[in-house]
Amino acid sequence: MKKEPNPNDVSLRAVARRLDISIMTLYRVLNNVPTVKPATCRRVLEELNRCGYYAHRPTRRRQAVLDFTQHYYLEGLGLRLLHSLSGKNCSCVCTDHRRNPEPFFNAAAESDVAVFFSIPDDEIIRKTREVNPNIYTVTVTTRSSADVTVTADNTRGGELAARHLHAAGHRHVAVHLAEEQPTRLERYKSFYAELKLLDPACRIDVIAEESGSSTAAACRSYLDAVDVMPTVIFFVAGGYAQSFWDDVVRPEPERFGELSIMSYDRPEDLFGGDAKFHPFDRIEFVPQDILDWVEYYVTTRPVLQTRSPIHTNVAVRLVRAGSVRTVSR
Repeated sequence: MKKEPNPNDVSLRAVARRLDISIMTLYRVLNNVPTVKPATCRRVLEELNRCGYYAHRPTRRRQAVLDFTQHYYLEGLGLRLLHSLSGKNCSCVCTDHRRNPEPFFNAAAESDVAVFFSIPDDEIIRKTREVNPNIYTVTVTTRSSADVTVTADNTRGGELAARHLHAAGHRHVAVHLAEEQPTRLERYKSFYAELKLLDPACRIDVIAEESGSSTAAACRSYLDAVDVMPTVIFFVAGGYAQSFWDDVVRPEPERFGELSIMSYDRPEDLFGGDAKFHPFDRIEFVPQDILDWVEYYVTTRPVLQTRSPIHTNVAVRLVRAGSVRTVSR
């Protein structure tokens, strides 16, 4: 049976001829191929809309402000996200609200999303929403009152570390906490709670490293003053464990050679793939997992509705490298 002509049918070839473009270019526009010039996309979509064929408008480029601070690890993550978003129809502005707040707030007022690699407090989140009530806020690696926080599962990581040390028989643990490490307390609290649950009589000391001090100085001060030497030191960030090994253990192996060391983070993420580092038992995660989730929230921008916070935790795991010795209870 011969098909009756439909007056609403639109000939894509006829549209291409009218616009003086190839039919393949028109198909590329329909399939959102990014190599087509924006002006061509606009002409094609306007003509198709005029014909009643394709009720669509070009997607507006999403505006994002990426806020940094002086933190080499977070800065590295942010630059990787910046590179990835550049090919995802997203325009990015980089700021530092701590050093220069005015450019940050100006950019936030014009942006769809603000991504904080700058350890924001609740006050900066509040002020950001004041200048732009519709902005979507995302915090990376640290918890906050933002719409979304994406971090490693630090609670799980602390628990895994505690179970590992408990299984190895350690009942006197020193925990190194550096003031410059933003997730130290989150990791420490879960570690402390889990180890005390497993062994209420265990001893947990804190080695506090103040901002501007050094790992070697903080650890030596503690080790020189402590009444009984701990059997293990747990560093809740990996770079400090490597500094302790290089500056304290290696120069005095006869004094500290039997001291077990546990760490956090993948060493290649801290020092680069070609760097030489000592292998420690550690809790690790894949930073790219964090960036993948952040990119998802930036590009999809879920509906705000009642603005209930979203906490996304990426998986962590325990890696054994032989730096934690088994001791008798």
